[in-house]
Amino acid sequence: MFMAQGGSTQPQKTDKEKKYIMDYYTQLKLKNEILSVAYGLGYSGTPSGSCFQGDCPKHGSTREKCLTIWPGIQGWKCFHCHAKGDVINLVEHYKSCDHVNARNYLADRAKMPRLGQSKMSVEELEQIKQEQEEKDLVFAMLTASAEWYHVQLDNFLDIQTHLTEHYKFSEDIIKELQIGFAPPGSSQPNNTSDLAGHLQKIPEFKGKLSLTGLFNFKDPGGPYYDYFKGRIIIPFWRDGKVVDLIARATQHTPVDKYECYNMEDKIK
Repeated sequence: MFMAQGGSTQPQKTDKEKKYIMDYYTQLKLKNEILSVAYGLGYSGTPSGSCFQGDCPKHGSTREKCLTIWPGIQGWKCFHCHAKGDVINLVEHYKSCDHVNARNYLADRAKMPRLGQSKMSVEELEQIKQEQEEKDLVFAMLTASAEWYHVQLDNFLDIQTHLTEHYKFSEDIIKELQIGFAPPGSSQPNNTSDLAGHLQKIPEFKGKLSLTGLFNFKDPGGPYYDYFKGRIIIPFWRDGKVVDLIARATQHTPVDKYECYNMEDKIK
């Protein structure tokens, strides 16, 4: 689902260097459990089902429950200011710092060497940083899409019932995993995508939707048409961000030339 943009005059990383950076971020997050980090930063949340709810450091709240942390997916979100993400984003939020300083904070906390102390050149580290930022952008768009799909469930009570009775998902799981639904009529042949319209309103996403894999288009700049229609959407989470989405057909899935079929001419 992830696609790279454009070319680069910078030297290409070796497989060893790519593995190093992937392993580094994996270890950094494994050694910094999000709830433990949050409490160390001053979070005072209390358990509520499978999550923890507490105050946000950026503003007050009357119920002191706006910042929610889900240890199961190592993610968080403030339902007041809408900030969200993984443990690195949480440090950025609390300490009002950039990605590098947040990463260094977690490295020091876990007694790991800082990434800048590796033997790679400044140019190689900068290229890694740019590629990581682009991946983070894609994951941010997928996460925002999952949230949009989740909201659409409110308009399809039969799908909510199907999720609880057929899939045996509890309401807590549906909310925690942000399981959602792609409306069947949001992208008829002459109508562009409602989801795309929503994402395009977010400044950092504008003009980048072609990277998500969620749309059909002739030009990467749009217009965009939905890839998923009339389907249950199940997000795959990693470190508090959606890294992929899968879809399951329902009675609302349109039977048309734009849909996917298996060898028996049944909608997949």
